[in-house]
Amino acid sequence: MTEYLAEVDPRWAEHSGEEGHYEAPEWGPEDLERASVFMKEIAPQARLVFEYLLRNPGRGVHCTELVDKALGGPNEADPARRVAGVLSGMSKGHGNSGRRLPFYWWEAPKGLVGATYAVRPSVAGVFLAARFGE
Repeated sequence: MTEYLAEVDPRWAEHSGEEGHYEAPEWGPEDLERASVFMKEIAPQARLVFEYLLRNPGRGVHCTELVDKALGGPNEADPARRVAGVLSGMSKGHGNSGRRLPFYWWEAPKGLVGATYAVRPSVAGVFLAARFGE
């Protein structure tokens, strides 16, 4: 998936995320302060990946693109494992937020390699507004 998903696209509900992606409410306009705190509490590399996704709201971004564009290029690590490991750096911010993880991900279709990640447009709006004080 490399296309853009509209806010109401049913594929948001078909993501591969498990723990952290369901048990708490989605981010909303009332969460500006919470989003600001979240961004301060996540690891630097997780922030780089998340900010890249925020600049591409609703767009499915393959893990290899995230490695190339957000993390400075490939290294010896498998791109899928590298991005998943980097995003584990959101654990403190997520644990303190009382909200679900602010991104979605989908496993690669059978026969293909690597996961795709996206941030719902409304969630991106919350984080961008918190960041820029809009």
